[in-house]
Amino acid sequence: MKKALKITGIVIVSIVVVAMLALLGFKAYDSIRYSSFYSGAEKEFVIPGLKENYVPQGFDYLSEKDLFLACGYMSDGTASRVYVIDKYGNSTCTELKDKYGADYTGHTGGVAYYQDYLYITGSDGVDVFTLSDVLDGKKETFLKGTIKTGEVNPAYCFIYDGELFVGAFHKDGDYNTPESHHIVIDEKTGETNRALMLTYKLSTETGSTFGVEPQPKSIYSMPSYVQGVYIYGEAGQRKMIVSTSWGLTTSKLYIHDFEKIAGENCAVSTSYLFGQDNPLPMYKVRQSTLVDTISAPPMAEEIVYYKGKIWVMNESACNKYIFGKITTGNYLFSYEY
Repeated sequence: MKKALKITGIVIVSIVVVAMLALLGFKAYDSIRYSSFYSGAEKEFVIPGLKENYVPQGFDYLSEKDLFLACGYMSDGTASRVYVIDKYGNSTCTELKDKYGADYTGHTGGVAYYQDYLYITGSDGVDVFTLSDVLDGKKETFLKGTIKTGEVNPAYCFIYDGELFVGAFHKDGDYNTPESHHIVIDEKTGETNRALMLTYKLSTETGSTFGVEPQPKSIYSMPSYVQGVYIYGEAGQRKMIVSTSWGLTTSKLYIHDFEKIAGENCAVSTSYLFGQDNPLPMYKVRQSTLVDTISAPPMAEEIVYYKGKIWVMNESACNKYIFGKITTGNYLFSYEY
């Protein structure tokens, strides 16, 4: 009997040792594989909610108050959340509710704001909540309504130069966008974009809906796997950062010359999007506008550019995926660029 217990103990210890070595090896592999990213990045703060089944998705910077907004869904099916975070990582949490008071369980891939409107990407448009509820640290905020985006199923959003940008995510087989959204960028090379991003002019005039004009102002043809976009820089030197990721593959932060993108467009019909022919300018994000690529750890989500750095939200350390807890996925990183 004693011999059997001794053997069992040795087996258990051996399993634990092997598991620990495997974890250490995985952590070392991550450090080596993404050494270029880590060497130029800083840990800013621990992402809140990771011990509570929160899955980080959207991220934005509230310049007026020097605060960050972050949103995400809950892997246990409870109400999705919005966090207000200061630069030290201190945070408050507000749960999202539908207009009837039931839990809002949307994917919450993107977050942005305008005046007292809090924009969260929903299943068929941009869902609108009350920003002041979140900033005041209220326990709940309720759905006010939805900005419809037609055939574009939004995965991220941001605001730039008086416009709300709303874009879709495409991945063959898992998250297919309509064929009509697939645009051949270069006939010679066959370069094709398979997702669209719409822009809406911010407005509080009569006829506007939750702070935006009802009809899109322009369309951007975007690549696949996009999780977030941000535009920054002075006129004549503007850049567009496109954050892409999927599963355990390396995340890519693509830096595009926004001046080149904005300098060329073509008028396209929008009848396939909105049921009426209202030609809009289409801008194309393509290989010829790309100026740099930054490789980052897996599962990068939305981004912001703040104080000369790219701030990257990551979902790898949530309870749904776990592996980021072993590496450094529980931190929000800023990458100097």
